[in-house]
Amino acid sequence: MIMAQPGGKIDLRRLLQIARRWKWLLIVPPILALAGAYVYVVTTPPLYTSTTTIMLGANQAIIKSVTDMAPGTEIKRLPKITDIAENIRQQLLAETTLNKVLDRIDLKPTEGVLEHAEELLRLQPHVDKQEVIRKLQLEWLAQKVETSLFFPRRGNYIQLSITHANPDIAYNLTKNLADVFIEESLLAESVGPRETYVFASKQLEENKQKLEEAREKLRAFKTNMAWSQTRSFGVNLQNEPQVDAQIKSIDVEISEKRGQLQSLENQLGGMKDRIAIQLSGKAGGLRGQMLEKISSVAQLMVQASWRDPQVIKLNQEIATLREELQHEIRASGVAGGNGYSARELDLAVQRQITLTDLELLNRQKSVLEGLMQTYKQSLTQRPSQDLDLAQLQNNVSKLEEIVRTFEDQVRSAELIDGLRRSDAEVRYNITDPAKRPITPNTADQPKIVIMALFGGLGLGVGLVYLIEFFDHSFKSVEDVEEVLGLTVLGTVPKIDFGETSRAKRQAAV
Repeated sequence: MIMAQPGGKIDLRRLLQIARRWKWLLIVPPILALAGAYVYVVTTPPLYTSTTTIMLGANQAIIKSVTDMAPGTEIKRLPKITDIAENIRQQLLAETTLNKVLDRIDLKPTEGVLEHAEELLRLQPHVDKQEVIRKLQLEWLAQKVETSLFFPRRGNYIQLSITHANPDIAYNLTKNLADVFIEESLLAESVGPRETYVFASKQLEENKQKLEEAREKLRAFKTNMAWSQTRSFGVNLQNEPQVDAQIKSIDVEISEKRGQLQSLENQLGGMKDRIAIQLSGKAGGLRGQMLEKISSVAQLMVQASWRDPQVIKLNQEIATLREELQHEIRASGVAGGNGYSARELDLAVQRQITLTDLELLNRQKSVLEGLMQTYKQSLTQRPSQDLDLAQLQNNVSKLEEIVRTFEDQVRSAELIDGLRRSDAEVRYNITDPAKRPITPNTADQPKIVIMALFGGLGLGVGLVYLIEFFDHSFKSVEDVEEVLGLTVLGTVPKIDFGETSRAKRQAAV
């Protein structure tokens, strides 16, 4: 066993003796370890690493006038990387993030993944194969990302380093992982304003449609009111007495005509029902023209006096038509006039003319009464119409205010979203973009060799120590003196008796 000298000093001579005695045990393990390290380095496929650095920089400075104009643009300062490291880790390891990365690089499953998927499908045959493969790929990528993350103790940045046997895959994974991380971060920054924008835009479109419908109802109501007022042909509070006087005057004329008609019928006696005037087609046309023109005169007399040129013209035309109609009635004569006297025939013609005049007066009165009735109905309906009009106008005003409010909300959300996204684009910046690795990783090979050398040497030293620790035989004078407590006066060296007779015979041969 290795013993220290009195005073705590190490006996180098004894150590050298032990090393010389167990030299092969100290040499063989390091050689074997170096051989194993060499085999590992040679047989291990080359690996390529692609690295990118994402700087989480300072916020943009937003002036106070902008924050006053668009409340909600006050962006909180970015915390230290040590405070948000776990959040970033979870964001990078999120299934949505990893799925986006896999979809972008279109990573094909390896043979190992396919074999593992087949094993799982044998245990769970009801599971979809593509889902199992995607799940295994996600687990593999999550392990890659977990080992690739580096968060510094100081500074606000993160570093991603993806290692793979295929340099293209290493590059694409690193690049797309950084891109997706920044996209997700930008999206998270604008979630609030974006939701507000979507809601306000939807409400804006709905209320614009309601506003257009309300305006259309208001236009239709105003058009209907204007038509109703136009249909009254100008009867109002000022000319109502005049129109009423015209109706009474016509009533007087109608009474006179009815008196004339009664007188004529009395003169005809019982023959009034037997004597009939046969009107020609021309007489019917003249009668229709007179009825049309008398209606026009009645309408004009509401707004104008009898001195109006158009009224005078129509009255002249009516007088002319009346004379022509009287002439046509006289020319038509009585159907089956034989057997009647000239006086009876003249009374029958006068009766027909009186009936025509009475019809014209009734038409004129009917037109005026219709205008008066329309005017009176408008008076009774006007309060209700005014109330309906006020309600429609109020509804339009409210909807216009709502539309303006949502338009302002949409513009505000767009502004806030733009400011936050621009601020986030500054804060999440790739300072060291991923590059396609050209040469494989060689930095670990010397480390592996050195570790193998020292590991083998340590193993040899450990074995020697264990052997010496459990071996209690005397190996030196000091061991004898220490165990027996006696002083050794002398030692007998190993005697070489020379070659044996057998060895001599072999040498002679």
